[in-house]
Amino acid sequence: MTCLLAFVSVAEAWAKRPGRSFRRSFVQVSARDPRYFCLSDGQPYIPVGCNIAAMGSVADMEHYLGEMHRHGANFGRVWLNTGLFEIETRYGEVDSAKLVRIDRLLELADRYGIKIKFCIESFRHIRPGVNKWDTKASYHTSNGGPFADADDYITSPRGEEEFLRRVRIFRERYGDHPAVFGWELWNEMNAVETPEEHLRAWNVRMLPRVKEIFPKNLVMQSLGSLDRESSFPIYEFINRLPSNEVAQVHRYIDEGAELAVCGAPVDSMASDAIAVLRGYGLRKPMLLAESGAVKPVHTGPHPIYKVDTMGSVLHDVLFAPFFSGAAGPGHLWHWDHHIDKQHTWFQMGRFARAVEGVDPLREGFEPVRRDTAGLRVYVLRGEHTLLAWCRDTVSTWRHELSERIPAQRLSGLQVDFTPLLGGRRVKKVRIYDPWRDEWVRASRRADVSLPDFTRSVVVRIEY
Repeated sequence: MTCLLAFVSVAEAWAKRPGRSFRRSFVQVSARDPRYFCLSDGQPYIPVGCNIAAMGSVADMEHYLGEMHRHGANFGRVWLNTGLFEIETRYGEVDSAKLVRIDRLLELADRYGIKIKFCIESFRHIRPGVNKWDTKASYHTSNGGPFADADDYITSPRGEEEFLRRVRIFRERYGDHPAVFGWELWNEMNAVETPEEHLRAWNVRMLPRVKEIFPKNLVMQSLGSLDRESSFPIYEFINRLPSNEVAQVHRYIDEGAELAVCGAPVDSMASDAIAVLRGYGLRKPMLLAESGAVKPVHTGPHPIYKVDTMGSVLHDVLFAPFFSGAAGPGHLWHWDHHIDKQHTWFQMGRFARAVEGVDPLREGFEPVRRDTAGLRVYVLRGEHTLLAWCRDTVSTWRHELSERIPAQRLSGLQVDFTPLLGGRRVKKVRIYDPWRDEWVRASRRADVSLPDFTRSVVVRIEY
């Protein structure tokens, strides 16, 4: 269905009790502007949320979804091969109790107005031993399974049959459930123990077949953190596939990474990840689907989380991608080690307020930069609205969180957007401070004087 209907505000879509239309609608790629999502009822859809991939218990599940709902989220990503949800702990045997847990997850998602992206697989190895998040030991020949290793699974007709058997189990139960955002075939598939040419061929075959099984849902793929030169070819190949409906990138602050940008300020790291995807010239939605900060070479959560009580890492992961041309904010990985521990769920609501009332399908946004002294200024220039996220260049994660130098309150700053308006008459200017959760009116002019602020502000110019 083409998304040409009248806009329904973000506030209405994320009300305490999600509307019936939202709850009954499926997420689609917009026909009007395929860089963004819409719902099958015509509403634009901006996926605000985070990863909640590996929850430990049903109580955790209820807690996380409840917090997300209370703070304006409408999206979450869940792995289906974790202990809580893995339906096949023994080869060929389906555990119906796990399906009941997935049922419960979708009941909560429906109640709270959250669309769930399900990741079907994440294992990297098939080896003797016991099942772990990265090892499907139950599929190994030593445990009664049919496969010698992961490459055997990826390249053999039997492996394809087994993957599709798993997919069809989910299709039978959840293929018509509107709380499903979509189906991600594999988490970071280039980490699977198989040659890259086998991985490429598998995706060419399997992405369209999974779409045939899930015609109502989006189908997509994910790759490991874009932190080294050798990852660029597989990123371009997978994201250019027409059958991969959503272009996704994973990237983290990682001081052990090969690419220098992984040690840059969070907003620069995240914005650059979207710039890579945009560089492919794609007309499809793009997402920073995993991000955050890690110890060198992904050996654990970064220590800065312990002092990031205001959620500045989460804030930058949310804002930078969307204001760089992504279809939504970035999605942090560390829901447990950071968001829940530091109670920074509120940052999702602040992003939602910043874009409230914005219709990307109507605007046809183009991302541009308008940096000025002391600020990196990320701009979305639309047909009727200009949105700009202005980020302090000094208060970075190194400065504020590693060196423990408090962010300073900035004053007297101006940003002149006149060259971006093309002579349009300014009707209204408002400025949102996401750290205070306050909107203020400003003079109706394109040369905007910013109020005093800390870290960042959002400018909205209507014309």
